[in-house]
Amino acid sequence: MSLAVFASHFHSIDEPRQASKITYPLFDVLFLTVAAVIAGAEGWEDIEDFGRCHLDWLKQHGDFSLGIPVHDTIARLVSRVDPASFNRHSLPGCNKQKY
Repeated sequence: MSLAVFASHFHSIDEPRQASKITYPLFDVLFLTVAAVIAGAEGWEDIEDFGRCHLDWLKQHGDFSLGIPVHDTIARLVSRVDPASFNRHSLPGCNKQKY
């Protein structure tokens, strides 16, 4: 899957926050999270650490102009994403299955 396809799926996920309370774009947090987990991150602090170590690479694919959110922010935002919306947009053809 190319990064463009990956991005198109993530940009379609419903934003769970009020517009006035958004500091870090949803795409950036989801992209960071998935990239970190693929690289072996096993928790929120690992995801934050991965982001800090790979910030230059992440900036090539997302905004990240404010840097990396702290692990509490990552956990809070990811937990607010509707799992059905995530599955619907990130797993084409698997819309009816629950994971």
